Amino acid sequence: MVSFNYTGKITDFTQGYIMKSKKFRGIYTRFHTLYPNPEKGTEIVEYYIFDPKEEPVGILFILHGLGTSNIPFLLWMATHLANANVRVVMPILPGNFTRVAHGSVSGKDFFDADVEKATKFWEQAVVDVLSVIDLLKSQNLWVDNAHLFGFCLGGMISVMINAIRNDFKKTILMTVGGEMATLMWHSPTLAYFRRSIEKLKSNEKTRGKLKHFIDDQKKIKEIFEEQLKMLKQFKSVEEMQSSNIHPYLKLDPIAYAQFVDREKIIFVEALFDKALPKRSRKLLWEALGKPKRYIIPSGHVTWLPCGFFVGRFILQNMGIKEFKKQMELLKKIELEEKK
Repeated sequence: MVSFNYTGKITDFTQGYIMKSKKFRGIYTRFHTLYPNPEKGTEIVEYYIFDPKEEPVGILFILHGLGTSNIPFLLWMATHLANANVRVVMPILPGNFTRVAHGSVSGKDFFDADVEKATKFWEQAVVDVLSVIDLLKSQNLWVDNAHLFGFCLGGMISVMINAIRNDFKKTILMTVGGEMATLMWHSPTLAYFRRSIEKLKSNEKTRGKLKHFIDDQKKIKEIFEEQLKMLKQFKSVEEMQSSNIHPYLKLDPIAYAQFVDREKIIFVEALFDKALPKRSRKLLWEALGKPKRYIIPSGHVTWLPCGFFVGRFILQNMGIKEFKKQMELLKKIELEEKK
């Protein structure tokens, strides 16, 4: 059974400045996860906070994507938004970047032939983000104008968080998809998953580790096709998580979408997204109730170097009163960096 429950409070943490500028300070914080059974290497939660020196006009959580390469771009965008007087928080999700499990690779463990192992990373990701939110609230650092920005994996986690908590006014889902059966067998990003399946199948000793028909592409697609129609019968997240649907469907944002307020979601889809099959994006958008959608002329990750424009889009959707002033400031910073 999948569960996002946790107990306790963060009372012991380490924190220090990693950068200072005229407009904000960068702070790095670490504490022991409240998730009860973390993999070795993921026990310590890490997050960055870029805190304006003036009273912030809002708070933005950024949840990054699979792996490591996207994180520097998002941190760069976070500093620009902090310059525009937004308090920006960016947790590092377990299994990624500096929180990789021992013997693993950044981003790999969220999709694994061993679904029980994969489940632990999805559960811990949600628990860790919620723990960071709780800690900020206890420190009186929370701001009513709170927004969430989730890219790729971070967007999938964002859907789950919105299904169980009501902390954010709006959530921007940036190039996000669902429907695990399609993702596992057709996303180029998950080629490593398919290679691991073939490796396990080819070895008689390890073939038994394959569970829940993951080794049978046709069978798992049929199961998902049938069980996706059953999701509406569940009245709560807990009921869905404790049901007998496929364990990977319990990790699918589509299964959580019906419990999310459609009016709080902004769906940004990349026209040339090759990492996420079109079916994956379409099904998640529909499951969310067809929220406001923007289609941008980019690929899955090619928007990352254009963080200035995405930052402008975020500020606009946060409804910041001094929007024009903040944009002028961001543009000035951009020009200075190009000199």
